Amino acid sequence: MFSQSKILVWYQVASQKVVLGEALRDDCEDVLSLWRQAPKEKPVENSLGYHLSLFDDDGREIGDKAVSMLTADELLSRA
Repeated sequence: MFSQSKILVWYQVASQKVVLGEALRDDCEDVLSLWRQAPKEKPVENSLGYHLSLFDDDGREIGDKAVSMLTADELLSRA
């Protein structure tokens, strides 16, 4: 089983990722719970927007989902 250590919040501009912030694992907050609570947006072809990436302890990306601006902002306000 993977040990999830952080969620990266980013925005896609053309082919570039602009990192907005991250949520790290700590004793008070479960990163996997935050990941599961974040609603996934319906994919729209060639759309730009906010994303969440889930990383394990080794720094490998193990999940990605498109989210709304409000979801991204809510997650960043918890960090």
